[in-house]
Amino acid sequence: MKNAIKLNTIFAVISTCFSMSSFSQRIAKIIEKSESFPFNETITQEQIKDLGFKKGSYDIEKSKEYIRYYHAPASSKDGIHYSVKYDTDGKESTVKLDLPKDALKEKYSGTVILLHGFRSSKEFMLFSAQYFRFLGFQVVAPDLLGHGESNSTKKYGVGDSEIINKLIDALISKGDIKDKPLYIVGNSMGALTALYISAMRSDLNGIILLAPMVPFDQAVYNYGRLNHPILSRVIPENKIRKGANLALEQSGIEPSDTNILPLLYSSKLPILLISSPSDLIAPYGNYIALDQSNINLVKIPNRSHPSISTIGNIEHEAIISWLNKL
Repeated sequence: MKNAIKLNTIFAVISTCFSMSSFSQRIAKIIEKSESFPFNETITQEQIKDLGFKKGSYDIEKSKEYIRYYHAPASSKDGIHYSVKYDTDGKESTVKLDLPKDALKEKYSGTVILLHGFRSSKEFMLFSAQYFRFLGFQVVAPDLLGHGESNSTKKYGVGDSEIINKLIDALISKGDIKDKPLYIVGNSMGALTALYISAMRSDLNGIILLAPMVPFDQAVYNYGRLNHPILSRVIPENKIRKGANLALEQSGIEPSDTNILPLLYSSKLPILLISSPSDLIAPYGNYIALDQSNINLVKIPNRSHPSISTIGNIEHEAIISWLNKL
């Protein structure tokens, strides 16, 4: 399977807008209207069905909006094996996981909530969800607002937290989440959502952050510099950042609210943060100064930003070590 993750709108289109005075407004509009990447080159609907994932829906109070989510119980399979290819900026990154049942020294239980990143969707988290099912956890993987099958507007990982938190409460009330402990796994923008949710709840046992997003305007600029180097040299950085921040402000989000570092510094929960120096969108160096005793920072080599959404062999070792210390 091959996942060609490329932002084909934000920087491919803005070249037509460069000479216009409303440049930043057009950047913001492109961001607001951008759709989630297609997932069928990563995982197919047939595979999703065969793996036993069921789809649910959560209606957002006092609105006609909703989000969709996948959920599934723990797996009883004898092993888990996958190899997922990601093609980013013409460079291929392959994530492999190969675990027989006897590789697990302990049996785990509880619930894991998995949150995807910007312009992604719940489907991109399903290989990682399958990994946690193999460990013994039931899983829930929702779409963030304005992503996938959610029909609401984007809230950029910040406003999403209130809705996902209510979804968790609803699933607990229905008995769909009944096993503790409870963990959240957040990838990229979903890491921001995970930390906001953690400040609202007292029943979380820990958080796993996969390539957590840098501030949104920086992330947008980093993407442009990596995937459209000529355009990023022609277009002033401040124009790109201003457009990204305008998109946030038009959704009622303060740009500073997308800075994950203050949330990391203030959190007391056990946190496993997994990042790669090869990730040029949310680089490992952004987190290297973190020295809190509750944060375990793990460096994995040769991984692009999109590929870190999928748990591989190296991450497995780090996750098991972290879980066993809790």
